[in-house]
Amino acid sequence: MTSTAWADLANRLAEIRLLSDLDPMRSGETSQPAVSNSINRSCIVLLSAHLEGFLEDIAAEAVDFLVANKACVDDLPIILRALHVEDHLRAIESIKDKNARAPKIKDMFASESFLWRPGATLEATMVRAKTVCSQMDNPGSREICQFLALLDVDILQHLEKIDRRPLLDRVNGLVARRNAIAHGEASASATHIDVDDYVALVQDLAREINTAVGQSVMRICKLTISPW
Repeated sequence: MTSTAWADLANRLAEIRLLSDLDPMRSGETSQPAVSNSINRSCIVLLSAHLEGFLEDIAAEAVDFLVANKACVDDLPIILRALHVEDHLRAIESIKDKNARAPKIKDMFASESFLWRPGATLEATMVRAKTVCSQMDNPGSREICQFLALLDVDILQHLEKIDRRPLLDRVNGLVARRNAIAHGEASASATHIDVDDYVALVQDLAREINTAVGQSVMRICKLTISPW
């Protein structure tokens, strides 16, 4: 079995391969360098977006699984629980009038106190996938580590255990290339070789993220087998 997020990413990567196959240079045609560059630059931007989408999808899937299995709040990462309070705190922080602040504070405790009640089990409204996914930005290595930590996943440690740490380091090259293209840098070119390398990178990294998130969900829910 595998996660829906992983299956969806496989379809998205097939889309990128299909687009990249239109590069005339793949068949040795070198008379249209601008066409080749445009196709491959588009693939780089799309690939980065698909990686970001995969991360958001697997986080949402993990949250749904935790709720469906009524995970105990005591077993959730504290940063995941705290995240749901932070939106309230940001809204309260700018209110200087105590009388105006008090109802906001009351609402915060009424909405989020269940996440801090010892022994409570998750219900559908207690952990919100939208709140979790809002923490994802351009999927560089630092951002990926911080995002997955919300699900109690130490992806760096996971990759080091299987001697695949370079996967996380190399993703920064993809994001840097994507940013340069998106910001209109004319010198930010790309070839079909770059696209092939980055597609393989995203596929391998996502596979390990899929595994690590599954293991974390299994641990939090105290399951004997992985959810996917």
